[in-house]
Amino acid sequence: MTFPGEERSQADLVETLADGTGRNARFIAAKYPEVTQFIASWIREAAHMGNWARVDKFANLAALLRVPGLGGALQEILDSDLVGFNKEDLVEILGEIREVGAVTCLFRVAEGSVNEDAPAYWLCQKVISSLGGIGTPEAFEYIRQMTVQSWPDVVRWYAAVELGIEDELGFDEDQMLG
Repeated sequence: MTFPGEERSQADLVETLADGTGRNARFIAAKYPEVTQFIASWIREAAHMGNWARVDKFANLAALLRVPGLGGALQEILDSDLVGFNKEDLVEILGEIREVGAVTCLFRVAEGSVNEDAPAYWLCQKVISSLGGIGTPEAFEYIRQMTVQSWPDVVRWYAAVELGIEDELGFDEDQMLG
């Protein structure tokens, strides 16, 4: 499908306009308002093709435009067996758009990555931050679960900080950041 007067597909044209940061999101949406109807499906298509650069560009654009279906598309990618994409970026976007339906998916990402995420646990930190940004009771419950002894101390500390209970759990900030 192409835009009127264009020879390239809509997705190809939008990809050339998107800079990956979303800075020009308003321009794109004003010039091609129908983008918001299609971008979630373009993300899915790009993911199935393994075109992660396109996924990143479209996800960042869609986040700023608050495109319906974005959260579902990102969750499908995170829940898939696909490889090669930047989980941290997708996790962060789900938090930025406050995708309430993503809290279980985000927790699964943390559970599935905790063994490979050491020693800094960047992905787990992003999950905790995104869950905190979503801010529902369910999201906070998942963060609370990440403070138990079965999680690595660094993850437990970041979860406790997000909940504001690090002193209560007896964490020494200097030792944790040490």
